[in-house]
Amino acid sequence: MTTVYLIRHAEAEGNLYRRSQGHYDSTITDRGYAQIAALSRRFDGVAIDAVYASDLARTQTTALSVTLPRALALHTTAQLREVCMGEWEDRTWADIAYHEREMLVRFNTDAGNWHVPGAQDVYAVRERMLRAVREIIAAHPGQTVAVFSHGMALRLLVGTLQGLSIAEIDKTGHAENTAVTKLEADERGIRVLYRDDASHLPEELTTLHRQLWTKSKGGLEPGIYFRPAQRAGYFNVLCEETVVGSVGVEHCEGGVAQIAAYRLDDAQRGKGYGIQLLGQAISYARAQGCERIRVRIVRADDVCLRRAQAYGMTAVQEDAEHIVLEKYFGYDPAYRVMKLREALGEA
Repeated sequence: MTTVYLIRHAEAEGNLYRRSQGHYDSTITDRGYAQIAALSRRFDGVAIDAVYASDLARTQTTALSVTLPRALALHTTAQLREVCMGEWEDRTWADIAYHEREMLVRFNTDAGNWHVPGAQDVYAVRERMLRAVREIIAAHPGQTVAVFSHGMALRLLVGTLQGLSIAEIDKTGHAENTAVTKLEADERGIRVLYRDDASHLPEELTTLHRQLWTKSKGGLEPGIYFRPAQRAGYFNVLCEETVVGSVGVEHCEGGVAQIAAYRLDDAQRGKGYGIQLLGQAISYARAQGCERIRVRIVRADDVCLRRAQAYGMTAVQEDAEHIVLEKYFGYDPAYRVMKLREALGEA
């Protein structure tokens, strides 16, 4: 008998910045690393013979939870990727909800009839996930394997293994980040022993309960979106059709970008939208080849300094009047290991 643990990746940029990210290669957040540490502790004492993940950074990083303590190799494959979102990739969910409301409701409640230019059909995703897991099981008879993938892709896979149609899968719940599903496979087939278990996470480390779309009919989400302004690297922040702020990035040189504008109207503050401006700045900076983003803040501005630090930025320069803070958003494997060791309390 082969045992398979299916595991959703930890909280990634798309989850935090509220952006649609299927094949877009987002990285893990600070809360995500704490989730990975909790996942690693969950698997203490569990024998794992092999580890597989999709070829995207967020699953590969989450897989460190079991590869790092055991010095196991990681096998990656595009067959375990999330649903490709096509033209929706890296747009905010609020943008999609406002401009393509009907199709977003269909994605959340009637995925079999969801169609977006460039996106992958959910039936095709289901088939490639089934094929990938069956091949992994065949390659590891009598062993225990950990497989790291993505929310929608795993939902399609597990629901199908439970005998559900796509329409029935639409009615199943969404898995928390790092949630675990356990399978057993032998000559009789593949059985789901349990699914979507995130009991290793204390409430303060969960992600789903923070997200308004989970409480909305049709999965719709209020919020903000971005449109390019006249100046390159600058974006207007919109709520529906009203401009409610701005964010701008300059000097994308040497792998470092500089935040030059960052503003929300008073009426939009206190709603959790501020972090999404950082997400837009990082999206633009990454497209320019950068892996670090900086902001220069007046030393006396305690509110902005605390907010930047809460967003994961750390001080790298300072003078009598200003402090420069920086955030890394690249893909360096050594950085990922360092962050997980810190989360585990090993650094």
